[in-house]
Amino acid sequence: MYCMKKPKCWPFAFLVFCLACEPSPDTSEQFVNWDTYHGDATASHYSSLDQINKSNVRQLELAWTYNSGDFDSRSQIQCNPIIIDGRLYATTPHLKVMALDAATGKEIWKFDPFNGETPSGVNRGVVYWADGNDERIIFTAGSDLVAVNANTGSPISSFGDKGKVDLRQGLDRDIGNQDIVATTPGIVYKDLLILGSRVSEGQVAAPGHVRAYDIKTG
Repeated sequence: MYCMKKPKCWPFAFLVFCLACEPSPDTSEQFVNWDTYHGDATASHYSSLDQINKSNVRQLELAWTYNSGDFDSRSQIQCNPIIIDGRLYATTPHLKVMALDAATGKEIWKFDPFNGETPSGVNRGVVYWADGNDERIIFTAGSDLVAVNANTGSPISSFGDKGKVDLRQGLDRDIGNQDIVATTPGIVYKDLLILGSRVSEGQVAAPGHVRAYDIKTG
């Protein structure tokens, strides 16, 4: 199964194409999931799966579409989805995080980190982390780092302040009203999320620190 964003005429939806053929017996179990932003820890964009190849790609047919319903002239979608055990996790143009059944496109849950308020910024992906039955999706929305339950979409109350961490805090100085966001999702190392940031390109800008956050507590 391959998942991709629609062309520019449909910037608010996902397309999934499937090829009806038997899986290759040599398929690597390593790539059953697409569980990291851009495929793996090196962001290689690569999968060893070979069910779809140059000889049969022309046979792809549309399997399902999903419309997030929140696209407008001020928004865009840059998210590269991840796939975990048959579920697709991604963010919408208004930065709501969602879980879909990857086989059918059926929405399982959706969470709005802005609680109905006007969203800000863009998001290019989400992070999955698990410790036993504790499964989390972590993503950025505006200047917040947000953690939700991967099965229900509910905020993790023990993470930061009721599920959110303000990226503007914890720097080596007060940045006032200066802008700081994180458009890319970062990378997991054990129980840490290592995250960069995007700051103003002007002469005066907030610090562009690379920081590590405890995934369990924020």
